[in-house]
Amino acid sequence: MRKQILAAIGVAALISTASAGLAQRGGGGAGARGGFGSGMGAGPPITPPGQMGGGMSTRGFASDIASQRGQFGRDFASQQHLTAAERQAMAAQHRADAMAMAQAVQGGADLPDSAAARIREAMKEDMEAWREQFRVGREDWQTMRDQWLLDRSSLTAEQWAMRRADWFAARDAWIANQKTWAMAHRPQ
Repeated sequence: MRKQILAAIGVAALISTASAGLAQRGGGGAGARGGFGSGMGAGPPITPPGQMGGGMSTRGFASDIASQRGQFGRDFASQQHLTAAERQAMAAQHRADAMAMAQAVQGGADLPDSAAARIREAMKEDMEAWREQFRVGREDWQTMRDQWLLDRSSLTAEQWAMRRADWFAARDAWIANQKTWAMAHRPQ
């Protein structure tokens, strides 16, 4: 019983802190901007304990909150699925950005040291998108990842920019190889 009371007090304190933060930012209503739960994918609001009505126990409150959060997760996941055309367009844009950055570096552009981590992370995301788009097997994916994603601090920002462009060239060669193989093994 004592744990339930302490948990309820902790939840109430958390709710009052969040409410105070919303009031300071002018948040609150369904049309408010910048507060908790705003933006795409915010999901359904989670009804705080104490406002659920009835004589529900703490366990019932926890179950209700978990149920609401589960729905949020399902809603968010459904929004994250991209069509093949959208994936292809994103990949083409990322490739163009990588090539432009590499070309700028070849032209003598200096990148800030802090850009190294961002470029490496972008390359990692590009590789994950490639894996999803082409349903690359785990073994091939790990081989490619181990070959291209070195330790974060091992390269400068300029070297990461060039490496990302080189990775896109390797990816393009992989795609061409897959198309050639598919055409050669196509049923007649």
